Amino acid sequence: MTTMLTAFIIGLAGSLHCVGMCGPLLLALPLDATGRRQVLGRMLVYHAGRILTYAVLGLGFGLLGQGIALAGLQKILALGAGIVLLAMALFAWRFEQLVTALPGFGRLTGWVKAHIGQLLRRHRSGGMFTLGMLNGLLPCGMVYAALAGAISTAGGAEGGLFMAVFGLGTLPLLLSATLLGRSFSVSVRRRIRWVQPVLLLLAGLIVVQRGLHLDVSLFESAVPKAGLECH
Repeated sequence: MTTMLTAFIIGLAGSLHCVGMCGPLLLALPLDATGRRQVLGRMLVYHAGRILTYAVLGLGFGLLGQGIALAGLQKILALGAGIVLLAMALFAWRFEQLVTALPGFGRLTGWVKAHIGQLLRRHRSGGMFTLGMLNGLLPCGMVYAALAGAISTAGGAEGGLFMAVFGLGTLPLLLSATLLGRSFSVSVRRRIRWVQPVLLLLAGLIVVQRGLHLDVSLFESAVPKAGLECH
């Protein structure tokens, strides 16, 4: 329960980031419906695609974390993930720059942006689910922060669920931004901007606390203990 609460908190923090960074994309979405109910329906389809991408990424990172934990490093894994969240909260590290500098990442990002552009031009009334899936692959420091939490779950299903809950945490503010005029004013953004580091700090402390209280490694719980059986 605590793990999923952490994911939701990171999602809330991420939505504050997304309102500013993803505003142009939200404005470009093909929301040619006439009523708020239709707009809400299209946006839910779009965000469903985005959350699906997050869940798949979480599955992969959760499995990676499981492999690390099986080596007896579960506590170090959890502490490392918490430190990453604390670093983002305290120092506002721009992890996008670090990740996009990796070999081949620029090509992937270019491919994603090109396909988003094609969908926006060709499918003015559709393609929302695919647009959401592609959006989930765009460089975003908050997604990387959530993936740090997903890898600390040390399990594929747990990591996928963590990222899905993270995506759900971004919905309240992003849907409000769409239904209330697509974007908040600059003054409102400035007022709520301070909330993001506070939420990240809280999430980081929760993950670190969980790591400090891990008494046994995943290896001990996942691998049956060998023992002598007498018959």
